[in-house]
Parts: sequence; structure tokens; C-alpha cells
Amino acid sequence: MNRRIVTTWVSVVAVLVGLAGCDTGDGKQLQPFDPADYPSQTVPPTIDDEFSIDPTTDFPGEVADDSDGDTAGGTDGGTDSDPEAVEPFSLVAPWLTGGQLDPRYTCDGANISPSVSWGAVPAGTVEIALVMVDDSAVSDGQPFVHWVIGGLDPAEIALAEGDVPLGALQALNFFGDVGYGGPCPQPGAEPHLYRLTAFALNKQLELADGDLATDFLDIIATITIASTDVTGFYQR
Repeated sequence: MNRRIVTTWVSVVAVLVGLAGCDTGDGKQLQPFDPADYPSQTVPPTIDDEFSIDPTTDFPGEVADDSDGDTAGGTDGGTDSDPEAVEPFSLVAPWLTGGQLDPRYTCDGANISPSVSWGAVPAGTVEIALVMVDDSAVSDGQPFVHWVIGGLDPAEIALAEGDVPLGALQALNFFGDVGYGGPCPQPGAEPHLYRLTAFALNKQLELADGDLATDFLDIIATITIASTDVTGFYQR
């Protein structure tokens, strides 16, 4: 597993340890959130009052090279000194990295999951999982989980808008619903940063529809061989 995956999921695993504050009704616990920040939802998060995004400076709308030669959005791939290396694992969403999310995918619109596609799946990938979180709605280090879906066939290379393929599994999100729950930040708040991540898994997720998002994330963290993400912001 490459170092970017490890870095990402060290924080994810740390996030999961804290989920002990809210009873879901099945004996499992979730962290409570402040209802004032997500007034139209059932399980709202706590917003970091100091969080601020300036779309003109924080999101230039272009992919930048990082220090080890990989490009933003893919965690695997070659460097300039390795011209024959395979293309990096990549993810395409309806918005560019750093772009604004279409209200269609939020509580202000159809509240439907976006279409996505992925490419250059690493060798050994058994299935794909997708996770969408709000990086600016954090409680005790936990980003608010909007969507977790696993069991996606890597050979299909795409998921249509609102589609849940046969055999796919969806988690109970932090709104308390199974499946996708779109962005719905407090009106007038600073723009929220959303992260949609695709994970290449080397084993099947042995879970069921409606299991906690944290249970999905626990297992995903142990069987991921590559990941890639796209970020975007939304403000009401």
C-alpha cells in the first residue's frame, strides 16, 4: 500500500475510534452532532467555525504535480524518471477538483448521487468502493460521512447518476439513511469542502446494506491497495 493511502486511512481509523456517542438502535454507537448546523437533516454535524474556503485561491481548478511526481487525484503511478510506468488510478466526477458542486447533488436539488467513472485500476483490484465526506463538518476529528457504497465491479469503470448496481452495498450514512445523502450545509455558512474518494480493494466487502458507515470504513482501510479522490465545494 502506498504512503498516501496509509496517510489517508490513519486519519480515517482515528476517526472511527471516536464514534461512540450516539446509539443507532442496533447496539452500535455514533458521535452526536449539533442540530443547529444542519437544520434540514436528522443527524447534523458540528461545523468548525474557523473553517473558511476562498474558491478563488484555495481551488485553482487545475491538477498540480506533487513532490514525488504523482498528479493530484491519483495515489499510484510513475514519476518523471519512469516513463514506462502505468497511468495512475484516477476518478472523474461531474465537477473538477476544486469546482463547485451542482445543486442537483445536494439537498437543494434532486439529492441524487453523482455519476462517476474511474480508470487505470491497479492489478489485483477485486472491487471498487466510493466514499463521500464533508471535510469541513468535523467532530472530534471525524468528517461527516454522506455516502459509502461498495461491491462495485472495477471492470464496469463507471457508475451512473443515482444508480445502485446489483450486488452493490450501501452504508448507513451520518444522516441516518442508507445510501446517499447530499451536501446540505447551514445557509450562509462558509463553503464546505467535500471529498469523493474511490478505493481499489483487493478483497470483497463482507457486509450488508445498512451496516454503519464506520463499519464499512474500518474494513475498507484494511483492504485498500490504491485510492484517488476529487474535491469540490458547496455553499447555501
